[in-house]
Amino acid sequence: PDQPLDRNTNDLHSWPKTVSSAAYVDDVDEDPILIVNGLTKNWRCPGFRVCWIVAPKPIVKMLGSVGSYLDGGANAPLQRLALPLMELAFIRRDAIALQQHFRQKRDFLLRKLEELGIKVKFKPTSTFYVWADLSGLPPPLNDCLVFLEECTKHKCICVPGVFFDINPRGIRNIRMSKCLHHVRFSYGP
Repeated sequence: PDQPLDRNTNDLHSWPKTVSSAAYVDDVDEDPILIVNGLTKNWRCPGFRVCWIVAPKPIVKMLGSVGSYLDGGANAPLQRLALPLMELAFIRRDAIALQQHFRQKRDFLLRKLEELGIKVKFKPTSTFYVWADLSGLPPPLNDCLVFLEECTKHKCICVPGVFFDINPRGIRNIRMSKCLHHVRFSYGP
């Protein structure tokens, strides 16, 4: 399982492996854990509204009732169509291809940010977001809100760092935020 399916083109030792949170469940009826997953996000199948739950039986039953009440649940043909996507060989091939694809996108983004003088302290290894530091840019571009405005002029978006600052009730002035000189870029889907 730790070896790539195609030994000539894949190297799983140089990038993160996929790990299922279910591997950490010893007793599904006793462990205080709830895992919810689905095809829409994790399998990148927008509109394919099939999901599953790993939890103690009473919780699964309760959530099943809620889902059934809200939307009736996925129909049987749709559930049958999902079965090939659950085959381990497909999951492994898909994970390798996806990791390679996003690794290329990540490396491209990091290279371009460096060329622009935008620093990245932590290279992402398991997400498709980059937390970037604008403090080396000349004012006013080193302000995340101004930077976003300028990005939109070039049909590019990022999320200003101040949007991630925890500031209950807005009691702290935004100009005092520790995140003022940061933005989040995504190289995801």
